[in-house]
Amino acid sequence: MIWSEFRRHLAETCTSVTSRVAISLCLTGLLVAVVAGPFGTYQTMGTALRLVYWGAVIASGVGIGAVVNAMFMTVCKARHPLWIDLKASILITTLLAPLICVLRASLDPVLTQDDLTLGAVWLHTAAFVAPIFFLRRQLGRAETAPEPPLPRLLRRLPEPMQQARVLRLSGRDHTVEIVTDQGNETLRLRLGDAIEEMEPVEGICTHRSHWVARAAITGHAYEGGKLYLTLCNDDRVPVSRTYRPRLEALGLVPGSETG
Repeated sequence: MIWSEFRRHLAETCTSVTSRVAISLCLTGLLVAVVAGPFGTYQTMGTALRLVYWGAVIASGVGIGAVVNAMFMTVCKARHPLWIDLKASILITTLLAPLICVLRASLDPVLTQDDLTLGAVWLHTAAFVAPIFFLRRQLGRAETAPEPPLPRLLRRLPEPMQQARVLRLSGRDHTVEIVTDQGNETLRLRLGDAIEEMEPVEGICTHRSHWVARAAITGHAYEGGKLYLTLCNDDRVPVSRTYRPRLEALGLVPGSETG
């Protein structure tokens, strides 16, 4: 589950760093760095070389930052966002500083590895990374749409699971099994009522006893001649003949003539 959480946070982070705000920040930072030539790069590098050097530094920082941010969001999700930003900034700086030393020594026609002090590079990198994290969060608030309300069904779950992502529902007699990315829970409830309480999450019935969230579907599979939907947690949910045409129309399973 932690690995799936990490992948989800990494995808969210990649979406964030490719947003208009993030790209604008990176391009502005690159322009300022090339024109101003901070940390002695103006004196030792030409304009073209500064563009290559600072472009490589910023691209490396964004890549390392995306992975580190996703890791902290997975492991420290209950912490305050500013705490996560602080810890992430320190780790990113620690990973990025040696890389900057290598880039500077490789591209700078004047300085060599012996001329660079890792401690000084670390401090310079921290001064560059921390403000970016702060600005990213502050400016990101303006373009981040408000999150849709959580489904009412989550209120029926134990408190630790009330922020979970529901993957599927399965009905049996007068009970419903609720499968989430944080565990499973069985409630005494009709499946139809449980589906109603999943609003506004988009989902679809695959069988009279099964409902799945659209976002949890990863593909389909055949087993023993029967068709199943596969989910992100590796579960398989049966598809009945009654509900298959709807799934075919949505492109979730192949047409009957090809399946």
